[in-house]
Amino acid sequence: MVPGSSQIIIITGPELGSKSGTLRVFNKDDGRWTEVLATPANFGQTGLVNGATRVSGHLNTPTGIWRIGTFVFGQHASAPGGTKMPYRPITARSWWSAENNSTYNTWVDSSSHVNGEHLQDAQVQYEYGFNTGYNSPPNTVVHGRGTAIFIHCFEPPGNKLGKYTHGCIAIAPAVMVRLFGLIDPDRHPSCAIGTEKMGTTTSIYSY
Repeated sequence: MVPGSSQIIIITGPELGSKSGTLRVFNKDDGRWTEVLATPANFGQTGLVNGATRVSGHLNTPTGIWRIGTFVFGQHASAPGGTKMPYRPITARSWWSAENNSTYNTWVDSSSHVNGEHLQDAQVQYEYGFNTGYNSPPNTVVHGRGTAIFIHCFEPPGNKLGKYTHGCIAIAPAVMVRLFGLIDPDRHPSCAIGTEKMGTTTSIYSY
């Protein structure tokens, strides 16, 4: 577990290579964990992979456990009602950096091109989203392991990867709004992605 976290988003698939699974949210109160949300989720087009050895560019979703980012974001000027985390509206200046420098795997505001993702281009997927924390501050960062592993809305019809993603976790837009109302910065939320297969380092039960 992440020290000090009393809220965790747990994302599981049956085994490595799984392309779909379940996202659940648990809160800890009085020493007891309670599930407050459960929903189907889609993963990267090539499925779950060991996050400790993942290499960028293979359309997979990494396993591991991390403290999530400190804000949520979206294509709207303001957050849905009830959102607890700080909200950042995406604009034409919003990028997620893959630059080989100190901005790697962070949000960057820039009027010029930044190597990485131009967030405004993903109007459907990033209607609402946030960073899982994979390979980004304040967690361990390794250049080349990949950037922009988000939880975001389902892929649009006609997506070249079908319903699957480039490595993110996709859920229904209405559930994203519910999730925004649950994620609480006072609980220091964390995110864990793993397999349901016990006895392996990528098992959700090993964290």
